[in-house]
Order: sequence, then C-alpha cells, then structure tokens
Amino acid sequence: MKLANSFVHRWTILGVSAIGYLVLAPRPGWGQVVPDERAHHQLVYHDADARTYLIAGSTRRGDGYHYFDDMWYWDGAGWVQASALPFPRSSHRVVYHAQRNSLILFGGGFAQAIRAEGVVWEWQRGAWKAIGGNHRAAASEPEMCYDRRRERIVIFGGWDSTANFRGETWEWREGGLVKVDSMGPTARAGHAFLYDPVRRRCLLFGGQGAEGYHADTWDWDGVSWHQLDVSGPPARWFFGSATDSANGRIVIFGGRGPEAPVRDRDAAGDFGDTWAWNGRRWEQLPISGPPPRSSAQLAFTGRSIVLFGGRQERPQGFGDLNDTWELRERSWVRVH
Repeated sequence: MKLANSFVHRWTILGVSAIGYLVLAPRPGWGQVVPDERAHHQLVYHDADARTYLIAGSTRRGDGYHYFDDMWYWDGAGWVQASALPFPRSSHRVVYHAQRNSLILFGGGFAQAIRAEGVVWEWQRGAWKAIGGNHRAAASEPEMCYDRRRERIVIFGGWDSTANFRGETWEWREGGLVKVDSMGPTARAGHAFLYDPVRRRCLLFGGQGAEGYHADTWDWDGVSWHQLDVSGPPARWFFGSATDSANGRIVIFGGRGPEAPVRDRDAAGDFGDTWAWNGRRWEQLPISGPPPRSSAQLAFTGRSIVLFGGRQERPQGFGDLNDTWELRERSWVRVH
C-alpha cells in the first residue's frame, strides 16, 4: 500500500489492529506553530542551551521584502518562539562563542537587504547588546568562523552598502574588530567559512565575486591564507553549511550556480546535492534529500545536522520555504 508523502511525514505507523486498521501516532512537531518562510536567515547551535536557534531573515511579500526580527529554537521535536532581536535583520551571520558562552551576530541589513552594518552584537542570558565593532568592516553576507583552537572569530568577505564585494579578513578580539593584513581569496559573498575539526583551521569554499562563481577551497591558519589543491563541488554561492564535529567533517547543501540543472535569466539554478569535506578532500554524498534551493541554513546539533528554509526557483519566480530536515549520518529525513 502506498501512502502520500504528506501523510507519511505527519504520522508514525505503530502497527495494525486486530481488525485491520492502521494504528497511528502524530510525529513530534507536526501541527505546531512554525517560523514563516524565509531566506538569508541564520541557524546556529548553542552548546550550553542544547538548542538550535533560528535568527531573523527576510522574505518577499507583495512588491517588496519583509525583514524579520524574530528568534526561534528547535528542540528536536518542534519549533518554539524565543525572544526577538532589537531590530529586523537579513544577510547577517551568527556563531556560538564557546569561551563567552554566547551567540555573536555581525553584519547584514538593518531592514534593508543591501545596507551593511559593522556593529558586533552578543546574545547572552536572553538579551542582545552591542559589544563594539568597526564601521570599516561593515558587510552584508559576510562569513564568520569561530576558530575553536584560537578562540577567535574570523570574518571574511560579503558586500558593502554600495553592493561592492569585499575581500578583507577581520578578527574579533575583545573590544573590537581588527583588520588582518594578509593576501588571500578574492573578494566574494555567499561562500562558506567554517572551522575544520581535522585541520583545526577555518576553511573557506566557493561564493561569488565580480568575476563570477567560485569553486576554490582555502584555509586560514590565524596568520595567513592557503589555497588547497583540491577539486570539489561545482561553483556556487548561497549554500547551506555546517561543521559536523562528531564525524570530523564539513557538510554543504544546495546553493545557486551556473552548473545547476535549473536555469533562469542569469544562467544560474538551484543545486540539491550534499557534499562533505573530511579534512583532505571533498566527497559528494550519494543521498537524496531536500528539494533544490539556495539560502538554506544548516546547523550541527551534536547528533545530526538540521536544515531550515531557503529560497527555491519556481516557474512563476522565486519562493521561500519553511521546511525542516535532519541529516542523520548519511540520510536526509524531513522532520517538520
């Protein structure tokens, strides 16, 4: 007997009764309030809270965009709304700072997609506060890596308020942002920049710059950049990424690029593939999962990788999503 996908997602089959009826129980989380569809949000795991936080983002509404100021957390079974930000925010980045036991937010648009801010914000004990920054570092769609070995936050790329790509490296040190003078990747946005638990360095992949889409891999050792002589995923930007420390890998999913199968006016489409970096090479995981999309966000919860939302190319134009998936070892499972 075949069951519709929506039915299977919403119910757990416990067995068959003596008279032939299915015995059902609702899956955890289904039927609860969920965050609105969105893209350009952030998903980050708070180690001490053991919660995965969803923070702000934006979505198209009518002839413009709506910018969110909300926070939610995923408890493993459903979404729960938490305290709000003091401002709407899109195209920002958030990392968990283990030493400070807090979430650190930087960059993004303050109710505008292109506006860039250089203030560093910290979320601790349920409240947000500004903890410094540097207006010269202001960027939307930058990438931030928390270097666990050095207990430093490193920022690279993004674009400024005039839509110029940035190629500078900054480090957050107690009290402010400091520019690091080091030659490295070309200016770009929409890349990945995460801590590699095997090499114990921050790893950068992909993105888009003035010259087009990128498929290069670099690492930052705290002093200088090094380009790695490896091949990997096709060139792309706006893909989801997370460090899976339990399995010693970095995982990326989706994104947009010229080699994706679906194309529109700018000759780029959505990917729906999953890749993993094991510290030495990239490997495409032979699994199917969420539908193709860009701007999905991933976070590692200590036992699995969670994915939420993103933007999907459709015949009538782009549309945003609010589905939730988990990557459990080598299989994607929709959980909400």
